[in-house]
Amino acid sequence: MSALLVILFALKGFAVVMFAMNLGVILTWVDRRQGSMIQDRVGPNRAAIPVPGKILQGALVAPALLAVAAILYLLLGTEVEDEARTSRALTFSQLAILATWVTALVIAGRVRVRGAKNSFDVFLKSLGDPRRIFYGGLALHVLVLAAFIALGSTDLAPSLYKVGYGSGSALLVFAILFGAGYAAFMLRNEDVVRVTIAGLLHPAADGLKTAFKEDFIPPNADRFLHSLAPFISFFPVLVVLAVVPFGDTLCYHVDRSEELSLLNPLQLWNQINLVDQVPRYGVCADDSVDLQVVDLNVGILYFFALAGTGIVGAALAGWASDNKFSLLGGLRAASQMVSYEVTLGLTVIGALMIYGTVRVDEMVRWQAEHAWGIFVQPLAFFLFFAAAVAESKRIPFDLPEGESEIVAGYYTEYSGMKFSMFFFAEYVAVVTSSVLMAALFFGGWHLPFVHRDGIELAIGNTILFEQALSHGFVVLIGVLGFIFKVIALCFIQLTIRWTLPRFRYDQLMRLGWRKLLPASLVNILVTGLVALLIQSAGAAVQRGLNVAADLSMLLIALGGVVLGIWFVLFLLKPVHKRRLVVSSSAKYAEKRGGTRWARMEA
Repeated sequence: MSALLVILFALKGFAVVMFAMNLGVILTWVDRRQGSMIQDRVGPNRAAIPVPGKILQGALVAPALLAVAAILYLLLGTEVEDEARTSRALTFSQLAILATWVTALVIAGRVRVRGAKNSFDVFLKSLGDPRRIFYGGLALHVLVLAAFIALGSTDLAPSLYKVGYGSGSALLVFAILFGAGYAAFMLRNEDVVRVTIAGLLHPAADGLKTAFKEDFIPPNADRFLHSLAPFISFFPVLVVLAVVPFGDTLCYHVDRSEELSLLNPLQLWNQINLVDQVPRYGVCADDSVDLQVVDLNVGILYFFALAGTGIVGAALAGWASDNKFSLLGGLRAASQMVSYEVTLGLTVIGALMIYGTVRVDEMVRWQAEHAWGIFVQPLAFFLFFAAAVAESKRIPFDLPEGESEIVAGYYTEYSGMKFSMFFFAEYVAVVTSSVLMAALFFGGWHLPFVHRDGIELAIGNTILFEQALSHGFVVLIGVLGFIFKVIALCFIQLTIRWTLPRFRYDQLMRLGWRKLLPASLVNILVTGLVALLIQSAGAAVQRGLNVAADLSMLLIALGGVVLGIWFVLFLLKPVHKRRLVVSSSAKYAEKRGGTRWARMEA
């Protein structure tokens, strides 16, 4: 079993690093896209790879066939108990509806852009606005869910579950195959297709380009420290993610009737099975794995201990470059990061007083049982958010590399991959801070009214709705919910980058020491007083707080539904492109004939 644990540890570490790195790449794409829209700069959608049409058809069909094979394996190759069959019937029916209307919506969007080319396109175009497909799919979701709720306790329940399980699986398979087949069919006459992947190839091209650039080191620089500084800045922002859990504990059962063979993945897969149902409280009766790389008792203290080493990297880069602008940038970075780390630490103290632990997973479980941290520590969240943006040294806190004052700051004398490590470390730092904020203040993997054993919508002692779900599905939606929270927080930080102007350095330091620091101390004082009052209050106050916590979860759930519907409607809203020339650079480019456009292909 020790070898299995080592493999699980390696897989978790790899998954966390790949998540942070890939999300960092996406953030560079979003940043470049926003810059192209706001400042009339070259957007990220020029880079493309010409791919032969036949190869692209295979790349579209192969994943669909693998997904269908996995679904058929679940249907035909696994035995399902009655309790698990209920949750599977609901899951497959909802997934089938989702896959159907999403496939139709994507095709309808393409038809609207390029026009109808076959009878199916004509049918979709006859429906009018593609948003009708979304409305119809949403209504069908609600009707099927209502049918399961209304008939789940009647004699018709077994027949309903069989219909939902069978027809849902068949419809899901059809939607997957039809979507992939339609995309491949539309490429049948294309010899070569320019694949841009929505512009995501541009960050990849930038990374490949920097790998072949000259590694310049100033003649009088300290070569060792100059080369070491990028690694000191980049390494901590990845390692600190090791203590943050991305999901709840995953319970599984190992068939020990035969010896585990790590060299035979198929046999190992058959010997390890997820537990169908787990109790809401307690620990797993079988084997389990925590969805975090390492489970340390020091928890968040490890985060701050390693995150602070990034200060050393910036200071070393400025001092070792033998450049006055780099030295000024290094001094600015060191003083700024030290100043705002004080606020970061003090804002977390209020949360530690409430949660009663330094372990991040226990903090998430406290929020799941009571209320999210944004409700119990609202001031701490806003203080932490401001300090975290300053720690990542991004606009409006980008004084250490302010190009209008000190060229490029502490990495003025860096080029190639060393420059990329500094540059990319800032984006990964945005991911890291968002991960920690999601765990501390937004419930981590927890979703409103979703527990280990299923969904229970309850206000106080009144249960309005409950539905058992399989353990694997609960863990999966928890992980997806956590990732969504992280992406939302990252996007907010990027939006601020294009919203607020850069501070002066004296304003930066005054904000940290004379505004945020006193506010964090006041937050600790108020938190302590409120905690003492709650502990000395009677049972009626405790029951009122429990009801308030349930109402906060209801507010989050309703807000999430409304926000999700608004976002989908925003995506479906017809695009009316209107060019705004607002900045001086854009006005100059407009006078010179606009931004030049050219293809960039590999």
